[in-house]
Amino acid sequence: MKPTAIRYLISRGGGIFKNLYFLVFLNGFFLAFLCFFRIEDRYENGLFDSIKIAVNSGLGSRDTHDSVVIKAMDYCHQLMSNRAATFSGNSDLGPEATIFHSTAVDLMTTMGECGSYSEVLARILSNYHYSVRIAQMKVNGIYGGHNVVEVKTDSNWVALDPTYDLYFVRPDNHLASFADIQQDWAFYSRQLPGDYKPAYRYEAVRYTNWTKIPVLFPFTKYLLDHSIGATRANNICLRTLFLDTYANWFYVLLCLYIPLLWTAARRLIAKCS
Repeated sequence: MKPTAIRYLISRGGGIFKNLYFLVFLNGFFLAFLCFFRIEDRYENGLFDSIKIAVNSGLGSRDTHDSVVIKAMDYCHQLMSNRAATFSGNSDLGPEATIFHSTAVDLMTTMGECGSYSEVLARILSNYHYSVRIAQMKVNGIYGGHNVVEVKTDSNWVALDPTYDLYFVRPDNHLASFADIQQDWAFYSRQLPGDYKPAYRYEAVRYTNWTKIPVLFPFTKYLLDHSIGATRANNICLRTLFLDTYANWFYVLLCLYIPLLWTAARRLIAKCS
């Protein structure tokens, strides 16, 4: 395409945004999506608030942080395990599952298998204001072969596997961390259920795939390594930042909508004056 043609298209495109009628239409379009995302966010929050209430009904005065997270995981597993077989096929559930893919979709379908279990449990535990992260386990030398959840209770990170409703207990009767399990697999493997896959041996773990988006992710990791240190950067879990899917969509769109609304308002005032 010739440079003159490119300049013509750019000038015409800029002219569209000077058209008041188009700006009003675009404002309405954005506003409709903002309402949609807010409604879906309220619905999703209501689901997880209900789960928290149900978990709380089984808690007593003697419950510790360890027992709270165990009961939350048990409830999560009960909710999701019966749905896994129903939605195990390639069901077409539309853009809500494919494009937005909220945690509510994971809760209702368990289509992501261990990933769905982990995201739902992480969302439940975050409602209790625990720090959580989703651990991508290395299986047969490949990261992401199985996902588990790590939650910080008191001052310790402990490992939970909601897919199997599994937790590990240390010799001192406290819950074990990923590092505990990794260092003494011979001991902790005796606590496994009969249907547990033997390949899940807690070889290693990562919390974010820093190569997933070329250039952007490696560069971000480089900046983090040199600002907060490689150890802290390696412990960052990006997935837990996006558990409240529709709230994230809402705020991103709101940031785009505000300058658009301001532009349309200025055009309208100029036209009326």
